[in-house]
Amino acid sequence: MYVKRTQIINYGPIDRLDITFPFESDTPKPVVLVGENGSGKSILLSHIVNGLISAKDLIYPDTPEVEKGKVYKIRSGSYIKSKKEFYFARVDFQDSLFIEEIRSEHPKETYQNPPAELTGQEAQAAWGKMEQKNGDYFDPNIYSKETQIRDIFSRNCVLYFPPNRFEEPAWLNKENLIAKAEYLDLNHMKGYTDRKIINYSPLHDNQNWLFEVIYDRAAFEINARNYNVPVKDSAIPVSLPLFLGYFGQATSIHEVALQIVRSIIRKGPNIRFGIGGRHNRVVSVEGESGQLVPNIFQLSSGETSLLNLFLSILRDFDLSNSSLTKAEDIRGIVIVDEIDLHLHVAHQYTILPQLIKMFPNVQFVVTTHSPLFVLGMKNVFGEDGFALHRLPYGQQISPEEFSEFESAYQSFTDTRKFSDDIRTAIQNVQKPIVFAEGATDVKYLQRAAELLGRSELLGRVELKDGDGFGNLDKIWKNYKQFAEVIHQRMVLLYDCDKQRTHENNGDLFRRYIPPQRSHPIEKGIENLFSQSTLEKAREHKSDFITVTSEHTVTGRGGSQTVPEKWEVPGDEKTNLCNWLCEDGTVEDFQYFQTVFELLEEALGGDSN
Repeated sequence: MYVKRTQIINYGPIDRLDITFPFESDTPKPVVLVGENGSGKSILLSHIVNGLISAKDLIYPDTPEVEKGKVYKIRSGSYIKSKKEFYFARVDFQDSLFIEEIRSEHPKETYQNPPAELTGQEAQAAWGKMEQKNGDYFDPNIYSKETQIRDIFSRNCVLYFPPNRFEEPAWLNKENLIAKAEYLDLNHMKGYTDRKIINYSPLHDNQNWLFEVIYDRAAFEINARNYNVPVKDSAIPVSLPLFLGYFGQATSIHEVALQIVRSIIRKGPNIRFGIGGRHNRVVSVEGESGQLVPNIFQLSSGETSLLNLFLSILRDFDLSNSSLTKAEDIRGIVIVDEIDLHLHVAHQYTILPQLIKMFPNVQFVVTTHSPLFVLGMKNVFGEDGFALHRLPYGQQISPEEFSEFESAYQSFTDTRKFSDDIRTAIQNVQKPIVFAEGATDVKYLQRAAELLGRSELLGRVELKDGDGFGNLDKIWKNYKQFAEVIHQRMVLLYDCDKQRTHENNGDLFRRYIPPQRSHPIEKGIENLFSQSTLEKAREHKSDFITVTSEHTVTGRGGSQTVPEKWEVPGDEKTNLCNWLCEDGTVEDFQYFQTVFELLEEALGGDSN
């Protein structure tokens, strides 16, 4: 039961948001919600969950997850945003299903006109449906779609993990150490279901279900064939069974469950499940060298959290009676509030995004405070493979725009090493330091200084490779980390296309190279080379520079002329640099004078 769109106006901390949930063809993309505490992340989820629970209660009225006749989320005028007159909320699901509500401070009849902020077709239509003497309208149109809802629940997993979910660790509760797996006692009466949307502490249910999966596989899905083997001096052959493996639904589920456990425990590809004896029915995890985990109740809090989340997806889909052969078969929606809860940074950054990737047809809608999880999602899915929205306004942002991203990213291994390298570089030199964007920038500047008579200027500084403009940005943003060891000026030198503003911060200076508008290459330090120099380089080796001729693009909006474009392929940047630094002339490097003038100004003092 995929969610398609969520609209909220004047609800709690939320002024207005309108989020359309992304799909690639029919495949849902994960949606990650970020924002400070109190920004409305859980409120947004509550509206979605309220719709899911209302749908479930329609077809399973005898096993409600909230009191009969009530709703999961309280509808109250106290949630109208301060100094506002109303709130509106609507969630659209697949197949034109939706749930919406509107509430005003006063009965509708007291308003001569609808509130000015009541904009949008759906919100205005809801206001029109509200009775004159009421200030409240609630429409779960799913209540009229029983057959449709029943079909959706029979083919999809539907789960919500609230922020107060918890599994007591083995060291806290000795009962967990002796807990035994039990056979499931499923209720098949009409109106009843053993499936729950809200999952607080599902480990014991998962253990019992996993026990049955393992048992069914071993008892009913073993595949063997009898072969007649001749016996010497006997006319009667002996029939011997040949084991051919396992085949069936339980076997498919078992394999996906093993993929999950292997991803979490990371002890090699040959991890398998074990079952204790008749008097000790526990599910263990076995490896090549023996037992790794005697009882899955004994996993760490982070491992338990991940195991519960993803085994619950398997269990719920299995109980829906849908067919499963691989993880990609599982469809549905999984909502997780504070998905990084209890997780170590390695789990957040690496394991969790990979596990989400295992289930491409499950729509994950999650909240997080962890920039490392966001970074891990970017690494696994790519920038466009998931949607990141910041509350309370719901605007879509890039991972680097996540307000908590930079400071937490600095604590991660690679960035921490970068910070240490910068600190060491500063401490080991007494000269002013100039960080250029890359190794070719450093080499070009050194050669230009020789040809243009500016070697004395570069001799007064330590010229270093900053390893990309992103690292220069990190130095600028985290200047305080290095302040106590900076006793001389430091210049961050950006290429022309980055267009950072010229700024000073104590002894730290940020400068960018002015672009040469008449030169054919627009990006990188190669912008400083004129067309005649670049034509000479192309004549030496055509691969140095790619030229795309002017051309016309025709689309719905008409025709558009795209101008000629010159670029240096990534794998040729070093080759071009080496050739120009060896064969280039004073005329070829003449525009580097602007860089030296820039450095003179930042360093203070004239070298001529």
